[in-house]
Amino acid sequence: MNIEKNIELKKYTTFKIGGPAKYFVEVKTIEELQECLIFAKENSLEIFILGGGSNILISDQGFNGLVIKITINILEFKGNNITVGSGVILSYLLNQSLEKSLIGLEFATGIPGTVGGAVRGNAGTYGLAMSNVVKKIKYLDEEYNIQEMNNNEAQFKYRHSIFKEKQYIILEVEIELEKRDTKESYKLVKERLKYRQDTQPNKPSAGCIFKNLSFKDLDIDNLREKGIEIDKFTKHEKIPAGYLIDRVDLKGKTIGGVKISEIHANYIVNVDNGTAEQVIMLISLIKQQVRDKYGIELKEEIQLVL
Repeated sequence: MNIEKNIELKKYTTFKIGGPAKYFVEVKTIEELQECLIFAKENSLEIFILGGGSNILISDQGFNGLVIKITINILEFKGNNITVGSGVILSYLLNQSLEKSLIGLEFATGIPGTVGGAVRGNAGTYGLAMSNVVKKIKYLDEEYNIQEMNNNEAQFKYRHSIFKEKQYIILEVEIELEKRDTKESYKLVKERLKYRQDTQPNKPSAGCIFKNLSFKDLDIDNLREKGIEIDKFTKHEKIPAGYLIDRVDLKGKTIGGVKISEIHANYIVNVDNGTAEQVIMLISLIKQQVRDKYGIELKEEIQLVL
């Protein structure tokens, strides 16, 4: 275990934004993680768990505590089940599962980050998410004891799980897939990767900034009257946040070194040494414009570490 001081966090995030961590450590085992947590407790340090560094915005001032980057890379196949460490990259898990003729993770195509982060945020696309494949989760509770929960206990919802509410730390995940010929799966993955390349920016970003909006939380008739093309979104009963941002003419809006992507309006991209402060200013502008025009309060999908 090698605890370092004053490590710049921007090099560990997909946004390439973030100041220094007072203390930083990379852990590869559960035992190392427990040691670090004890160190933090003994020194009264706040902790932050870092996975793949996607879907987060870290303050320009950094983090005045201990940042723990988890790289627990267990990967075991048994029949239709996979036991996978929280530090395994999601795209690697998808590729390995297809090599074993296991399907069911195709929805994860192109999603950045680690398995732990994907479970925490219930990441997904095309109407499916991690909640559809997760069977069990091994985690550390708030007293740093190893526990296990099943799918229902994880309280999965759209881009949400119990891990966003409790100070639990995901260690391993058991995933259940389906054994089947993978020819169509490989074709689907290739198509979706091509679609992502064509429709998402290739500049540093944190992924989608805001959550899409569920019909059940909206006044649909009122939005129809305001010109929202509701019928375009009936399949998944969600209005994309990017659609609303586009309709308030904010694509390409720039503050300092960051801007709202012209390719996908729900992305803020770092084009010239952008700062967290500049991103927050753009986020505030977007929320204000959408609220004023449509009466809708957008909610961040990214985690703000400020």
